[in-house]
Amino acid sequence: MRALRTIAAGLCLLAATVLAPASPAAAVNPGAPGLIAFIRGGNLFVAEPSGAVWQATTGGGYLWPRWQPGTGGGLAVLRHGDLYYGHYSATTHTFTADQRITTTGHVGAGAWSPDGTKLAYAYGLSVYAPTIHIADFAAPGAAATRAVVSRVETRLSAAARRLAQGLPAKQPRAAAAATGWDVLHDSLAIAWSPNGRWIAYPNGECWAIFDDCLSVLEVGTGEEWWVAAFGGGGATLDGFATVPAFTADSSRVLWTQQTRPRFEPDPQVGPLQVMSAPATGTGPATQVGVNWEHSAVPSPAGDGRVLVTAGRNGKAWVTLRNGATRTFLHQGYEHDWQGV
Repeated sequence: MRALRTIAAGLCLLAATVLAPASPAAAVNPGAPGLIAFIRGGNLFVAEPSGAVWQATTGGGYLWPRWQPGTGGGLAVLRHGDLYYGHYSATTHTFTADQRITTTGHVGAGAWSPDGTKLAYAYGLSVYAPTIHIADFAAPGAAATRAVVSRVETRLSAAARRLAQGLPAKQPRAAAAATGWDVLHDSLAIAWSPNGRWIAYPNGECWAIFDDCLSVLEVGTGEEWWVAAFGGGGATLDGFATVPAFTADSSRVLWTQQTRPRFEPDPQVGPLQVMSAPATGTGPATQVGVNWEHSAVPSPAGDGRVLVTAGRNGKAWVTLRNGATRTFLHQGYEHDWQGV
């Protein structure tokens, strides 16, 4: 199985017509870790490096905050299924939404280009084969500027089609996930690499071959490949790979996965795991942390530290993992780490 995935990752390149952006966004140097945004009870909270924690919203319905690169306090956040752009005030400790980016729901956590001028997000009526859109801000940080949204179109390359012809046909999938699947199975969160080169997202064109997969799109060339794949295509495991994140040097992509054997009479669902693999998809994956941790966000400083969500006394906690050391920071989930 590992050999199959290695061959697939190395050979399955998908050509794409990328409407926006036409070239990779400018890369920035790794920054110092700044504020941590996270969700608790449906509201946005912000934690300072000093440990002070502020509730930035009321009314509930908030999900998946994502810091805009820089020190201006820009944030993309979901509320009631739609994507908003706004600012967190370090003076009043409140979040103000400036723009509503989507109006039809069914979107996932956004991902900023490293220069903060573009915001990518996945849209789909289901988690399967979503489309990628990019909102382009003409003047980053200006509340009055309306984002212009374009759709990223992809298609299988000839090499990918040849590879698919040699794999077993994909079988119709079950209508619902098996009991024991975590809610992260349906996440449409995506990630943009700090060097501006790649966008990772669940179930791109590789979904035509596998039941679930995690794609990496090279923005400048339009080529797409997968770094994790489950079900179909001869795979021996069912599963999913969602909530991607790149390390500060863009060399590796992390994701959360959960698996179960496909062909056992009573397959047992495994735990959530954070996995890490080369962004090029040409090397083996390794586990980060321990079972049931999920939603990893590497340190903006590139110092090996990772924020994860972990359980503590029946509650979800934003947790700092530094090698084998785990430190519980703040009760909450769906965190993001600002780089300044």
